[in-house]
Amino acid sequence: MKVGIVGPQSSCESIERALHYIDPEVEVRCYVREQVSACAEVYPDCERECDAVLFTGRAVERYVKRSCRITKPTAAVARSAVAVARAFLSMQKQNLNFDSLSIDIVEPQVIEDVLDAFQILAKNIYSYPTPEDIEEEHYVRWHKALQDEGYTAVALTSLQWVFQQLQEDGYQAIYMGPTRTTTRLALERLKADLAINRAEQAQIATEILQLRDAQVLEENYYSGMIEKADIYKSIIRYSKELQAAVFQEGRWEYIIYANAGVLRERRSLRLLTELQKQVHQQGFRLSAGMGMGFTAYQAEINARKALRCALSKANPEELYCVDENNELSGPLARENELRYQLISNDPQVMDLADRTGLTPASILKLRAIIDMRRSDVFDAQDLADCLEVTVRSARRIISRLIEAGCGKVCAKENPTSRGRPKSLVRILLSGDPAREEQPS
Repeated sequence: MKVGIVGPQSSCESIERALHYIDPEVEVRCYVREQVSACAEVYPDCERECDAVLFTGRAVERYVKRSCRITKPTAAVARSAVAVARAFLSMQKQNLNFDSLSIDIVEPQVIEDVLDAFQILAKNIYSYPTPEDIEEEHYVRWHKALQDEGYTAVALTSLQWVFQQLQEDGYQAIYMGPTRTTTRLALERLKADLAINRAEQAQIATEILQLRDAQVLEENYYSGMIEKADIYKSIIRYSKELQAAVFQEGRWEYIIYANAGVLRERRSLRLLTELQKQVHQQGFRLSAGMGMGFTAYQAEINARKALRCALSKANPEELYCVDENNELSGPLARENELRYQLISNDPQVMDLADRTGLTPASILKLRAIIDMRRSDVFDAQDLADCLEVTVRSARRIISRLIEAGCGKVCAKENPTSRGRPKSLVRILLSGDPAREEQPS
C-alpha cells in the first residue's frame, strides 16, 4: 500500500514518522506545499502515483476537494483533543495563562472537552472553526488582532504557515501538529476505504452495444455483411483495450463483460466515444448502456435498463449506467450528469408519487435535476429541456404538481414579443415545509 501525504513540510514529516511506527509495511511519499491554497497543485501527481491520500489537516482536505476531482480513498489527520492538550502543556511550560488564547480549526466540542479536563473556565478563549472559503492570511490577521487588542496572550493554530507567519512577526504562537493517535485513525479509515474500493473494482460490469440504422444492412445483404464484419473487428479491438470478453447477442447487439473498475475509468469512456465515431464513419450509429452488479446476470439486466434510457433520449449515443443499487447516472462525463434511484421504497417519495400521479423514478429524477440546477423554479420550456419531453408534456406535469400542492406559480414573465406570458413555477419536492416556505 502506497500512501501519499499532502501538506506542509513539517506536518508531512511528522505523519510520515508516525506511519512508519504504526505500520512499517506502508510505503509513504510526501507531496509538500507550505500553503493550503497551493496543495491542489501537487494533488494530481499524488493521486496518480499512490493508492490512497492522507491530508495533513482538514483545511488542506477541504481546499483540495473543492479544487480537484477525487477518485481514490482519502482521509485527513484531524486535530484531536490530544493535539490541543499537548499545546496546553506547552503553554504550561512557558507560564502562559490558559484562559487567554485564540485557537483555530478545531471543533468546539474538542476544545470544551480539553478545557473540562484541565478544569479551565472559558473566559477569554476565542475559537474559529474551518469555514469553506477562508484563506490562511485571514487566520493570521485574526490571531494578530486579538493579541494586539489585549484579548489573548497566545495563538494556537493548526496551520503550519500561520504559525510561521505569527512567529516571524513576533507574536506568541503554538503549533498544534498531527499526533500519532489521529494518524492511526486516519490510516485505519484509509485502509477500510481502500478495501471497499477494491471490492467495488472487483464487481462485474456489462456494456451492451446496439447497432442502429441496421435497415441499410438488411437492404444490401452482401455489402452489409462486409461492413458489419468491419464494425465487429472494431468492437473486438475496443474489448481488447478493456481486457474484456465480447459476445454477439442477436444480429445487431454485442455484450461486453468487464471489470467494473475498468469500465468506470474515464479512459474507457474515451475509447467508447472513439468506437462510436468509427462506426458513424461507416454510416451507422452505436448506442450503449452500462450495468454494474455482483453477478453477470444482474450486471446485464442493469445494462439493458441503461441502454433503454439512452435510446429514449434526443442523443441516443450518450452513455448511461445503472449500478448494483439501481441508481441511474448519466449522461456520463457531461456537465448535466444526473444521478438518481430508479426504484424507491422511501415513504415520502411514494406519497409524492401518489399525490402527483408521477412515477417514483420521475420524482427522484426531478429532485436530481433541482439539485443539479441549484434552483427549483422552472417555466414549461425549462422543464421540457431538463426532462427531454415536449413543452406540452411539461405543462401537464406542472399542472399535476400544482394540483397536488407540490408546485406553485411564483411569478409571470412577460414575453419580449407577442404571446402569452410565461409562468415561473416553483416545484416543491423536498418534503420539508420549512424549506419550501423559503423564497428562491
